[in-house]
Amino acid sequence: MRERATARLNDLVGSSDTVGDEPLHLLLPHKFRKNRAWTELNKIWRNHTPVKGFYLEKVRGGYAVAIGGFITFLPFRYPIGPRIASDRFTVVSINPKKSNIVVY
Repeated sequence: MRERATARLNDLVGSSDTVGDEPLHLLLPHKFRKNRAWTELNKIWRNHTPVKGFYLEKVRGGYAVAIGGFITFLPFRYPIGPRIASDRFTVVSINPKKSNIVVY
């Protein structure tokens, strides 16, 4: 049964031997998508490229911003002014142990 599920997943998203140091056949589909999104965010962070996102709500110390399936944090210390209507953000830091992502 697991082999059939893996074959179906490979047909949908393409095959890959490993994702994030784990073999593909050990990952659930939602975990696979989360690991793939995390890998993409790491590439974006290293290249300093802007990424699309949108404001969710005002939180203590800043704003919650949704980017690529993750809820990130935009601190008040960065001047936003006209940026409040913008949908492009730059990833400033990533902490993989806490799954903490800070954007500007």
